[in-house]
Amino acid sequence: MKQLFNGSCFKGIFGGDVSPPFDQLCSVQTGNNAPDWFPFLCVQSSINNTPFLGYFYHGTVSSPQVSSFKVPLQTIPGKLSTGYRQGDPVMTVQNGYFTVPQQFLAGQCARNAPVAFLQNFEAECLSACDGVGSTPLNIAINSGTGDSIKPQVTHERKDTDVGGCTGRECRNVIFGEDYTIIWEGRRIIEIKATVISGAVCPEEILTQKFTVNFVSVNTTSREELSGNPGYQIGKPIRAANLNSSDAVTILQLWKPDGKGVCASAGLTPVLFGLNSISGCILEVDLKDNCNQLRENVTKRLNSLVQATHVGKRGNSSTSTPDDWVEIIYLDTFGADTNASYGDLKGICLDIPTHLNIQIITADVGAVEGIPQQEIVGVQVSISTVTWQVQCPIACEDKTSSLPIFAAVQFIKIPAQPPAPMTRFQINYTEYDCKRNDVCWPELLYPLTRYYTGEPYSQTLAKGLMLVFFILVAAVLSDPLRRIHRVWNKT
Repeated sequence: MKQLFNGSCFKGIFGGDVSPPFDQLCSVQTGNNAPDWFPFLCVQSSINNTPFLGYFYHGTVSSPQVSSFKVPLQTIPGKLSTGYRQGDPVMTVQNGYFTVPQQFLAGQCARNAPVAFLQNFEAECLSACDGVGSTPLNIAINSGTGDSIKPQVTHERKDTDVGGCTGRECRNVIFGEDYTIIWEGRRIIEIKATVISGAVCPEEILTQKFTVNFVSVNTTSREELSGNPGYQIGKPIRAANLNSSDAVTILQLWKPDGKGVCASAGLTPVLFGLNSISGCILEVDLKDNCNQLRENVTKRLNSLVQATHVGKRGNSSTSTPDDWVEIIYLDTFGADTNASYGDLKGICLDIPTHLNIQIITADVGAVEGIPQQEIVGVQVSISTVTWQVQCPIACEDKTSSLPIFAAVQFIKIPAQPPAPMTRFQINYTEYDCKRNDVCWPELLYPLTRYYTGEPYSQTLAKGLMLVFFILVAAVLSDPLRRIHRVWNKT
């Protein structure tokens, strides 16, 4: 497949593992001891991050507080010692990536896709009779602090019917691999792998399943935490019904199948920090009245949120009531209308079709410099519509369809309330930078505290040097000498 692009590939700064590396790469400048002013801007991209389809991974984000002249590099193989951050690729001791097949684009699988730290996934890949697995199971993983970790592998045998191809079957074919990675802080403690294999006939198409789950070391039994203590992006929202003895559960959305029908739709957890929307089509029996339809739809929507409280933190425990925030349910139903609207059959008022979940989050501190996010409020509301059976003349069928939806929105609020406006800002709006194109207060913007491109001490020092040079230029200028001569004469 790579040969298809040989005739139309651009060489240079467009990424990929090129030889020799281009000068604009930040890591090349550091290796060659190039001055930090040449070039003024550089490309921050690992040479192992190739544009070949499916090989990209979720990398780190540079802090805006660092000087623009010296941008910190991403994780470089062989230099991992301070631990992983969420989204960093998991490394091996041999300075490579720990890879597990993952899906990309139209269901295809990349066999060498890196595993990102604290990001669970589940992938199904089609393979032939000689289906292979992922990374060799005897490889040693870098814990994040330089220690070597060997996966604990458990082999399971799957019984399959290969009687129709006895003597021609493919043996020891991998059906799936299940990885459980136990982590603590910014390092990996242990890796457990379960490999399922069996025999298939040569003409069969094999579906392999690969899963990777990160489990906190503080997790009791098989209960999965969503952070420690704050929530991790992409982890399930923890929920519970504190009025009963039910265990910790999760909020859910629909995961429709190919037909999109509610009766056969699966469920998927609501993930922290990810706005999402899902829906399905509900089959409506035309013999039911409006009240029965309203009850059926409400039952479907309520099945997604079967909880009274949501965990504030990713490690909230039911033994600590202060770790939970109560879900606020808004009653948005109108009058209980059982009959049809007017004299027309098939029109119903106030049919609940949209479930809206709003989750308010905030930063409430930091652990090792990493902001910790918590949930401070949850509100659930239902929107209603007026539904009418769509029939051209007469409804010959006994059933109709009604689409219903569920949406999740995360709203982040500042940890501190914004400062109130001064009387000067209220009365003299022409000096307000947010409401005018010309902002005179920003004339000396690099010398103010609002400029975060460089440390304030460096900015102040450069500003004073600039003022010094301006004064020197003014003193040595020709007009000033003339003024000095006139002053001496007088």
